[in-house]
Amino acid sequence: MNEIASAVGAAGAGAAGAGPGSGDLPSIQGLTTFAIVSRHDSFSAAAEELEIGQSAVSHAIRQLERWFGCSLFERDHRGIRLTDEGRILADGVGAGLSRVHQAVRDVQHLHDHATEVVTISVSTATASNWLIPRLARFKQDHPEIDVRCVTTDSDRNFDTGSVDLFIPVGRARWPGCQRWALMEETVYPVCSPGYAASVGAVPWTLDVLMGTELLTLQERHRSRMRWSEWFRALGAGAPDGAGEGITNDYTVLLHAAMEGQGVGLGWHHLVGDLVQQGRLVRPVAESVTTAEPLWLNAPPGRALASATEVLRDWLLAAA
Repeated sequence: MNEIASAVGAAGAGAAGAGPGSGDLPSIQGLTTFAIVSRHDSFSAAAEELEIGQSAVSHAIRQLERWFGCSLFERDHRGIRLTDEGRILADGVGAGLSRVHQAVRDVQHLHDHATEVVTISVSTATASNWLIPRLARFKQDHPEIDVRCVTTDSDRNFDTGSVDLFIPVGRARWPGCQRWALMEETVYPVCSPGYAASVGAVPWTLDVLMGTELLTLQERHRSRMRWSEWFRALGAGAPDGAGEGITNDYTVLLHAAMEGQGVGLGWHHLVGDLVQQGRLVRPVAESVTTAEPLWLNAPPGRALASATEVLRDWLLAAA
């Protein structure tokens, strides 16, 4: 990242005096900076990712706009938004950088004839409670493929070009990405056996559930189902503020539930094994299956490598 950051300060130097009619392209550093800004819709967030000052990012974008002779972003008191020209450039640059990332990885992997590497991104909770427990079996079935798992719990700061497959957090949509239905999204309350016994015999009614300590995530962006939505899906009323926000990490929330601190919403693919092991229980019989499944995604603009296809097919079968 520091190499990119040091180059951003001169993002327009190579393009100074150049323009669309000159036969040259804008600097790759400037285009990379533009792609990060357009992904975040924010100069400050892009500066944070690049680990440089916001003024350097603004300068790089102004140099690009001077090169093209048009505005790439609309700027007002509400923030920034891509112009029509900016949207066209963002689509092309995003696809191009994805192909560059893939080409770099392909060249690197040529030096290792014994194995192929597939990188998959998932949330921390999905990694620890669903993916990692299954990867040992995948390695037994396919010793020639190494799987690298990277975790992210935010869709807003996620670069699809750096991975081969990913399972988005929450409800985010990724236009242009390839995707496959992985599994149904089924959600139900879970708590420790001791907490359930302290409230009363299970299964509880929904009214009893509503009176317990409802644990929920503190999220800036509403990417996951909340208690009020879960109750409404069952025809029961609950205030929008229902639930005690204790953490922004779903893995921590599950541990709080297992420690008897209250009741959390459990996604079946994340808590099913814990329920089967007796570490969590389902205190009510009701569950909610959402209208859309969980999606396994691949970045746009490139064909899947054979090893990626093998992992994709294995995950779909395992799910």
